[in-house]
Amino acid sequence: MVTGTLRQILMQHYADPDHVEDAVLRDYLEENGAWTPGTDTGLYIESLARWRPELTEMRPAIVLKEGDWSWRRVGIGDYAGADYRSGAESYSGLWTGSHVVFALGGEGAETQNLAYETAKVLTYLSPLIVDELGLHRFVPVKIGALQALKESTENYVVPVSFAYVAEESWSLQPDAPRLKRIVFDVNEMLNW
Repeated sequence: MVTGTLRQILMQHYADPDHVEDAVLRDYLEENGAWTPGTDTGLYIESLARWRPELTEMRPAIVLKEGDWSWRRVGIGDYAGADYRSGAESYSGLWTGSHVVFALGGEGAETQNLAYETAKVLTYLSPLIVDELGLHRFVPVKIGALQALKESTENYVVPVSFAYVAEESWSLQPDAPRLKRIVFDVNEMLNW
């Protein structure tokens, strides 16, 4: 869900060059074409799972890669409490995840401008991303250094990393409550 949301945000941002803050990048998109659906787009935006390298050779691109998710316990054994009437036990914990957005381009400065613009857009919209996806946080981690793409002699890459935290909660309901009822017999108490 995070990959799809980030991709949708970036497609909407780069679909209109007027949305782009960076003047050099905006001019480039006006001359060469902004993002459009299809393979003849001026800017290619895709997830790593669906990325087609042949479409990034002649145009700048943004490729989204989901990172590892790790579990963080909130309480002992993830225990969060119990409802003593029903017997239901509640548990919760936090998933910590990350995404790397790779900006790809034919020139170093072009690639850096694309990476910085992408980092700004996702940072500015982070409160909305948190709200819409029900996350605890969505924060930028770092913008990596410009590097030559290993498989290509003409392309450069700049990674932009984001981290986020999502809560996972669940409860277990037993078939029968631990204690169905308490019976007090006054006569037995008097004979005690």
